[in-house]
Amino acid sequence: MSSAYLYWLVRYVPDVARGERVNVAVVVGCDGGDWAIRVAPDLRRASRLGGDASALQPWLTRLERTIHDYEHPPLDLFAGTDDVSVNRAWLELLSHRFNNVLQISAATPVEALSAQDGADFLFPLLVATPAPVRRSRTRARLVHDLGQLYERTASLEVGTSLLRRPEALTGRQRGRFDFAVVDDDVDQLSQAFAFDVRNLDTLEQELQSWNFVVSRVRESGASITHGSIQHRAAAGVPVAVAFQEPSARDDRRWDIFEAAREAWAALDVTAVPSTELDAIAREARELVLA
Repeated sequence: MSSAYLYWLVRYVPDVARGERVNVAVVVGCDGGDWAIRVAPDLRRASRLGGDASALQPWLTRLERTIHDYEHPPLDLFAGTDDVSVNRAWLELLSHRFNNVLQISAATPVEALSAQDGADFLFPLLVATPAPVRRSRTRARLVHDLGQLYERTASLEVGTSLLRRPEALTGRQRGRFDFAVVDDDVDQLSQAFAFDVRNLDTLEQELQSWNFVVSRVRESGASITHGSIQHRAAAGVPVAVAFQEPSARDDRRWDIFEAAREAWAALDVTAVPSTELDAIAREARELVLA
């Protein structure tokens, strides 16, 4: 049976002014329960943002060892006098001490069978792992992963509080979203886009069509339907996009990507990269609880 845990993301932020960041580890646990950590095995990809992420390795190794020793305490004969008690307060203290190049996110709920199960679930979704050849996270994978986070982090139920592929009707315009988070009314709409696709003409048309529907929702609201279920989305309903940026360096692909980001900013759409998908689920949870 699943239990309630919290998780924290450990992030590398080479330039605090720019705010660019990459997740390098995830910690899962709960006070009075078990704890687990998974760390990116190689920090080369993180270094692409700038600086040298390998400088974090000694600290990450120490954090990993501290949690391991807490879960597998040594015999009293070999125990140290300064053993750390791993708990939420300890991690929050670390988050205040390390708030520059190295940062620790706020605690976020997740349902899991164990701390290790939670870490194993979150690691491939949220922690950047290097690969010899960068492979795109396809749109289908983005949608799947976002749906999993909605269910496990935001505790939403498919078919009731979480609608998949709902239709939006605003005026005479129709469109679809990947997800709608609903209570009595619609609390959040979201969509995923991947930019490593073969047919750029189709991608550009899909972006323009979706952005137009969002602009109409922003102006007039929309009726969101899923089968026989119908909810009202107000004009100011939060809209989020999860995206996988292009890996290929051709100019047109990046022009389409930058044009999309410009349009999303103008429409007040929250745009979240694939390594930060949890932000959308966390926002959904806060909106439902509000």
